[in-house]
Amino acid sequence: MVEARSALDLGQYLDARTPLDKLIGHNPNLAQLYYLRSITFKEMGDFSSAIQDVEAGMKATPEDADKNYRELGLLYLKNGQFQEAVRAFENYDSSAYVVVKAERREKAKVLLTSARIARDLATNPVSFTPVLVPGGINTPDNMEYFPSLSTDGQSMILTRRVNGRQEDFYRSDKMEDGTWSVAEPLDGVNTEFNEGAQSITADGNYLVFTACNRPDGAGSCDLYYAERDERGSWSAARNLGSEVNTRGYEAQPSISADGALLFFASRRPGGLGGADLYLCGRLSSGKWSRPVNLGATVNTKGKEQYPFWSPDGATLYFTSNGHPGLGGDDLFRSGLSPDNKWLEPVNLGYPINTAADETNLFVALNGSTAYFSKREHRLETGKMDVDIYQFELPENLRPAPVTYVKANVTDAETGRPLVATFRLRGLNESAPPPISRQTGKSGSFLVVLPAGKDYALTVDLAGYLFYSDRFSLTEGLAQEGPYALNIALQPIKKEIRMSDRAEADGAIAFRNVLFSSGSAELLPVSSDELDRLAELLTKASDLSVEIVGHTDNIGGEVSNQQLSQQRAAAVKDYLIANGIAEARISTRGIGKAKPIDTNDTEEGRARNRRTTFKLID
Repeated sequence: MVEARSALDLGQYLDARTPLDKLIGHNPNLAQLYYLRSITFKEMGDFSSAIQDVEAGMKATPEDADKNYRELGLLYLKNGQFQEAVRAFENYDSSAYVVVKAERREKAKVLLTSARIARDLATNPVSFTPVLVPGGINTPDNMEYFPSLSTDGQSMILTRRVNGRQEDFYRSDKMEDGTWSVAEPLDGVNTEFNEGAQSITADGNYLVFTACNRPDGAGSCDLYYAERDERGSWSAARNLGSEVNTRGYEAQPSISADGALLFFASRRPGGLGGADLYLCGRLSSGKWSRPVNLGATVNTKGKEQYPFWSPDGATLYFTSNGHPGLGGDDLFRSGLSPDNKWLEPVNLGYPINTAADETNLFVALNGSTAYFSKREHRLETGKMDVDIYQFELPENLRPAPVTYVKANVTDAETGRPLVATFRLRGLNESAPPPISRQTGKSGSFLVVLPAGKDYALTVDLAGYLFYSDRFSLTEGLAQEGPYALNIALQPIKKEIRMSDRAEADGAIAFRNVLFSSGSAELLPVSSDELDRLAELLTKASDLSVEIVGHTDNIGGEVSNQQLSQQRAAAVKDYLIANGIAEARISTRGIGKAKPIDTNDTEEGRARNRRTTFKLID
């Protein structure tokens, strides 16, 4: 008995089993031995054997069985036997051991309610067919977890624990056959310390991760970041600072696709439970604002961890043992309501969630493919292994699918990259806030676009003709792949007709100067493009501009000509209101006289309904 207890105290469960087996062989009616051996089975993940031992112990001493219904119910939960767990907790709730104390009665009611919820979830399973991520990501001797994919889905960064201790980042690339290459250490970020639980922006240039017990740390675990330069090299990791990190515990970051928001788990003072989810925003200085607790709708008295903020900018996934679930840490889905409040979390359901602990969900850009790491006890060794799996997320649990714009901005004459300003604005009422940022030194930018909305894009730089475009995603993804743009900005003094956007007469069609149907009333989105033109004319005071209105062939010739003239005049009025002298602006309306596409289709007619401008020396 002493030998067995000593091994149990040291966590040497296999070593404890051997003497307990012998003792039970000689003392088959001694309940205490069964209860002790059940601990070894439980800690090694063999819950069926643990259940058998607890039941044997209860049978050996029926007079003490009442208080052991609690342990039996918990084991049934861990083994996924939810109806049996309900019966065990019902017996516990009505037992003489419980009814004598109010505190026990309260806890028993909680256990029984939780078991009934777990049973109901398991009775209504969701579609779930997980498979190991194929290729060279998972290994038999190490733990792989916390997958995060690049925006194009072609590379994965993961955390790998080597030799049971050292945590580092590894990268794998997707191959033509759909499998993944052998994961290699991520150059420039890994150190002799542990790095793990990472999140990366959509452009792949800003990495946030968890590191514990570093000399420059504020607490047990802190959040750090590294940035990638134009050559693709990573900077040395830096602590996010005292606004984010405390003497407590900060971990498991999830950064938004645009790098503006950061979600993470923390055990800092003032929270609602053991660990809560927090949110902070990135300031113009590059630093982060003081974090805000997500509040009681999301956070509970239990632990909320592993947030994942979807690229759709509206859906949050996380794990919790405080919301109703299947017995361990379950995955939940929440999001923001139209009035910017958190929605009541929804359990992702059984068997996505089980009686074990589920963690760190990652959902790809398409909204349907999910990745997660799964813990499994190896019965033959008693050790835990972790591998990365993927599965198709049930449709009702998916975030909105998104695509992205990836662009390179260059000088049209020299081909050199330009540091320009790009602006992206939604055309729908529910669209995300406008984005205005600069390209990197390489002239590139990448922006994620939630589907179901339309967007206007402008790119400009002093001394160049601005660029504009529009992306229509109201019917879902407008194309199978992302928008890949090569934007060559034309120097203003160069002949504009050389631009690949110019029409035969050298005029350029506005892409986002839009009007109310059948009228000359400018829509608000028109201001982005017209402001760029007004700014250009202000800086190039020797230039004038001709504005021409066009229509399709629907309607009478006279009414079309009048409407096109009125729309050209509306653009002129806007420019005058923004400081451009009337004498520098000429207008014409030519109705349907100069189509650039067929009028036999709606798409063609939409292109023909346009307003153009032409710069004149």
